[in-house]
Order: sequence, then C-alpha cells, then structure tokens
Amino acid sequence: MWFRVSGRREFAHHSDSSLVSMSYRGRTKYTGSHKSCGIQITNVNLGDAGQYHFRFETDHPQGRWTSPDTVSLFVTELQVQVHPARTANMFGSGETVYLGCMARGCAAEGRSLALYRNGINLGSPEKWLTIYNFDSQHAGTYTCRPIPPQNVQSPPLALTLGHAPRSTVIEVSPMGVVVEGVSVTMTCNSSGAPVVESYAWFKDRESGSIPDSFRPQLHLKRVSHTDRGEYFCVARNPLGTERSKPVLLNVTYSPKSTKVLVSPTGDIKEGYSVNLTCTSKAHPPVDRYAWFKIMGGQTWAKGSTQNLSFSSVRSQNGGQYYCTAWNQHGQGSSSVFTLAILYAPKNTSVFAQPSSVIDAGRPLTLTCSSQANPAVDNYTWFRINAADAWVTRSGPSYTFAEVSPGESGQYYCEARNRIGVHSSPVLTVRVRGRLKVIALASAVGVSAGLITLTVAVMIRSPSSYSNTKIIYQIASKKKKSVS
Repeated sequence: MWFRVSGRREFAHHSDSSLVSMSYRGRTKYTGSHKSCGIQITNVNLGDAGQYHFRFETDHPQGRWTSPDTVSLFVTELQVQVHPARTANMFGSGETVYLGCMARGCAAEGRSLALYRNGINLGSPEKWLTIYNFDSQHAGTYTCRPIPPQNVQSPPLALTLGHAPRSTVIEVSPMGVVVEGVSVTMTCNSSGAPVVESYAWFKDRESGSIPDSFRPQLHLKRVSHTDRGEYFCVARNPLGTERSKPVLLNVTYSPKSTKVLVSPTGDIKEGYSVNLTCTSKAHPPVDRYAWFKIMGGQTWAKGSTQNLSFSSVRSQNGGQYYCTAWNQHGQGSSSVFTLAILYAPKNTSVFAQPSSVIDAGRPLTLTCSSQANPAVDNYTWFRINAADAWVTRSGPSYTFAEVSPGESGQYYCEARNRIGVHSSPVLTVRVRGRLKVIALASAVGVSAGLITLTVAVMIRSPSSYSNTKIIYQIASKKKKSVS
C-alpha cells in the first residue's frame, strides 16, 4: 500500500481498493514487483504534493513493514493567464489582449517564468505581456516554462482570431405572399466565431424587440393583418453584433376596419355639399365598393364607388347608411352611419279637433304640426284681425275648454328651431250658436184660403247671454173643401 500523511493517512493505493482515498481513485496504479515497489499517479495536481510511505502487511505477526524513508512529491502548477476572458479564447481583430504566467506550488517562490508561443520564447514579462491590435499573427498556442528550462511546462492555451457575427440574413418559410391565417417561420442565419450566442427580433423599426424572440427562429402562428411589416434580426456573440437586412412579411387579407367618414364634419344643413367616404384596410387594396341605405326596414343600394356625394343635400337624403368593401380575399362592411340633415321647420299645418266648425260650449284643440331637425322648440299661435297671440312653449297644442262664437276666426301657427322658422296656412274656425224656443203664439187670423201663424223664438248666445227675439210668420194656403 502507498499512503500520504497530511494530518491523516490517505491511501493512494491499497490492495483493498475500497480503502483508496476518493481523491486518488482512478488515478493511481501499482507498478512494483517482488523486488521493488512503485506507484504511478496520473493527472497530478497541487493536492498530490507531500510525503509518501510504502507499507506491506502479511498474516504473520512479524510480516508487517513500513519503509523508513519517505518519497517527497513536489508539484508545480504553471498556467497561462489571459485577459479579458473570452469564450473559446477567441479574440476579435484589433483587440488588446494581456497574457501572463502564473505558478503555484514548489516553483511559485522566486522562480522566473517565460512565455512561449508555438514553442518560440516571447521573453519573461514581469507581469503581463500586452498584445495590441490582435490579429492572425498573434493566434497560436501559448505555454509557460520555468527559467532555467526544466522538463515542465504549463498546459497549452490556444488563442484564436474570431469575429463578430457576419452574413446575417433572414429566411422566411413559406416564401412569398402569405395569406392571413397560415403559420410562418422566420430563421435568422449568421456566421460568428465564436458561434452566435443570442438573437433578437424586431418589427418595423420598433424600439423594443419582439417579446420572447431571443432564439434563431421566430414562429408566427396563424398570422393576421397586424403581423404584416418589415422584420429584422440581430445576432450577437462576445465579439459584437450584426443586424440583418429587413424582410417584408407580405400578409394578404380581406377588408377590415371598414368605416364611413363624412365631410364636412359637425352640423350638416340642407343645401350643404356632403361627401361620404368608405375607408377600409385591405391587402391587396379594395377593388369594389357598394353603398346601402336602410329605409323602412329594407335595404336599398345607393352607389358603387368609394364616395357617395350630395351636391346639395336635402332632408330626404338623411338616414342610415353603410358601405361594403371587397377584394379578392373577401369583404368587410362598416357599421351603420346615421346622416343627420338639419333643416328649418317645413310642412307646417294646423289641425282642429274635433272640427274647425263646432258648436259653442264644446272643447276645441288646435294642433300645430311641423317637420324639423332638430325638433321644433317653440310654437307661436296667431289670430288674424285680433290683437290676441298665444305662445305655447311646452307643446304644439292650444286648447279652448268651452269655445264661444266670439272665438271664431282665422288662426295659424309659427314653428321655430335653431335653424329657422316656418308658418302654417290659415285655418278658419267657425263656432255655431244654439237655439231655444221660448213661446209659440196661436193663430192670429184666418182668411179665406189662408192661415197666418205667428211664432216667437228666443236665441241665447253663450258668450253674451243677451236675448234676441225673432218673429217668424208662417203662412199656408187653406185648401178648399169639395163637397
């Protein structure tokens, strides 16, 4: 068995392999014979340094022996250091690189070290060897060796000339025009040394990258019209970045966001020139339009161009309109747009209820009717040849609780809104009085063949309650009798 004492006994080799220390397992091999004893240690490290003893044991009580002498193992660790650290020790052209030798173990104190490149001695820098403008001539294998030279050197450190990503391009699948709803994959291809470590995707020169897009492939499932645009990728490695040229993702789709625009905006009055425009987002562009008007629950076609124009709009042109746009992929319709035409009152008229000819004492209502937009907000009533005038602000009606003959006459109304005013034609109201028979006189005379009756009739007027006596004479011929 071979063991090393470093505070405790560590077996580097033992005939019972289970007793071998973990730090030595798989690295030692017994090379002795009946006349010699040896051990081979591979992958020696600083922890292996120390005093080693050999011992054998037998079944005989006197058959145990430990070598009185020890074997000293001195371990020197040489290492080439490089700054700044780079993946795979690749440096870009023009960089500044610092190289140095580090020693640990038995050669650490007071030992000079020399730096070699491809076996050529570069000298013994006090601390760092500086390489300015690193290029291909500085690439190679670097080692450190002690001075004077001994049969020991550091593990080799290879420096290579790398470069930032280059030839960065985007490949789109499927290629060409893409119909809305299909899936698209874009791949960012780039050559870098060291290899590209990360990617980022951007759309339409936006300041931020597309979320969750830090891989060489960008997957777009069921593309929509909002995905249409220019895309570019940025490839990055420790030596820099490169941006690809943008590629256009050409998504075709049916008309969307179709709507009606009106000109001019704001209030539209009768007589104005009005233009309705149908706008829609589509790719390829819209190639056909149609206008419709909803009237009485039915839809009527009104035009087949993008614009529906009225050179002098009238009230009857108002109403509910919508448009439909088509391209080769489908159609899209706007929501219903209400074209409101403002106009002064028109078709103003007066109606009497129950009739314009009415008996005295009965109720009478006069109603003013008018068409207007906005609605009539003020009505005024007039009576011709009279100083009376009534203003009805809360409604278009005026009511007489008990009409009298004195209220007979010609009436008209005036309707007003903020656009203008309009008067109705004149309506003639005739109130009839009521007759009462006060007395009936007897016949006052009979002559041959003629009878004369005198009747007294009293007329009572509801308005003045004055009595007027009218005498009617009724005469009839007496028929001769035939005997």
